[in-house]
Amino acid sequence: MDLELRHLRTICLLADTGSVTKAAAALSTSQPALTTQLQRIEREVGGPLFHRGRSGVRPTELGEFVLVRARGVLLSMDDLLNDITARGASPSILRVGGVGPLTVELSARLPEVFPNVPVHVRTEYSPKLVTDLVRAGRLDLGTTMDYVDRDLPSDGPLAWAMLAVDPLHVALWEEHPMAEKPFIRLEDLAECPWALTPPDGTGWPECFYLACQRAGFSPQVPYRLYERSEIRDLIADRRAIAPCQADFDAGNGVVVRPLDGAPLQLRHLLVWRRDSTVHQASDRIAKLARELLNRNEVKEAPTPSEGGPAA
Repeated sequence: MDLELRHLRTICLLADTGSVTKAAAALSTSQPALTTQLQRIEREVGGPLFHRGRSGVRPTELGEFVLVRARGVLLSMDDLLNDITARGASPSILRVGGVGPLTVELSARLPEVFPNVPVHVRTEYSPKLVTDLVRAGRLDLGTTMDYVDRDLPSDGPLAWAMLAVDPLHVALWEEHPMAEKPFIRLEDLAECPWALTPPDGTGWPECFYLACQRAGFSPQVPYRLYERSEIRDLIADRRAIAPCQADFDAGNGVVVRPLDGAPLQLRHLLVWRRDSTVHQASDRIAKLARELLNRNEVKEAPTPSEGGPAA
């Protein structure tokens, strides 16, 4: 079997989802069929590409090696197709994608900037995937997110607009000793077991570990779960706590509290290609996106204070 582009896309999708089940659903195939295809690919490359476990799949050392090159090949091919398309007529549609509800809400306002241009929308599970799709020219505009400790690239084909900064909170069971505090210091949670979502390719959970290191401890992380509902059940059962956004589902045994000094901050972003039709209208689009975020009460985080709650 010779490796084809579809095989490379399958490998990348498995890495991005971290799950054979989720990747099979995205590819509209069965889990056994995808497993068989992966085994054929692994025979072709000469070794296993993923470790399998109850929590999903993660790349082996060989898998990381192949993934880096597979993504490069796919992006180069997408760039080629995008350049071919760009030689033709002007785009007749605006392709928008992203993570979270902002994507759909912003798409409804884009006709104010691009009258009479149909808007096609897709949402994704991975912020990194959204950025890769914009870079490859598969999307004209992306709504994505990363974390404040990361530097946005200032060169290359992509341009960015920062929309808002949303401090991450912590979700605890309601009888937790810290649950009565209006603000909780991260260091006061050093002995607690944590539940984290898998890596998203944009700095998570690296930024969490960095914040804990700055607070003087290494966190205990016995749970790595993809589903938000599963994490909530763990918290309600008093088995773990979790970093979360402010809109995490509280109630029924779970409370959400802000972290003192905002040591973890999620950054909402727009991304587009500098050579796209979106570039000239990016300021207007960013203004619309900020209005939507403000309406939904996602505010910019203040500068963390020394030894006290964020103002």
